[in-house]
Amino acid sequence: MNLHINSPSYYSQIHGIDDDIYKMCRLLEKNIDIKKYTSLLDTVGITPIVAPNFEINGANYAEVKYISLPYRMASISLHIDYLEYISVSIEEKKALIIKNILNSLLVIKKRLKNGFDYVQLENDILTLVKSPEEI
Repeated sequence: MNLHINSPSYYSQIHGIDDDIYKMCRLLEKNIDIKKYTSLLDTVGITPIVAPNFEINGANYAEVKYISLPYRMASISLHIDYLEYISVSIEEKKALIIKNILNSLLVIKKRLKNGFDYVQLENDILTLVKSPEEI
């Protein structure tokens, strides 16, 4: 599809990829078509950043909020608190990733205003992650 959710930046390089997080993100990618929620974008890429503060202060893990209407794409990378993320269960990690995805989509909503159906997209994402066995 046209929603791409990358593994958490920094965290995945240091700790590896959590299978449950990976599967959840692939479920969303497989079932969410961005074109259903906006006619202004074709592709949205989201990369959560889970890095300690000393890494964030460097240039490698800065937040990115890039939306290009001429190229019909968005690339969003927002931070998740590293110490919180590494100290919680996999279910809580999933919740933090979902919150990051939704916050990333809110960045797009603020830019596109009425040209982006954030409410429907949020509902569809929450339905998918609560009942993936039904998909």
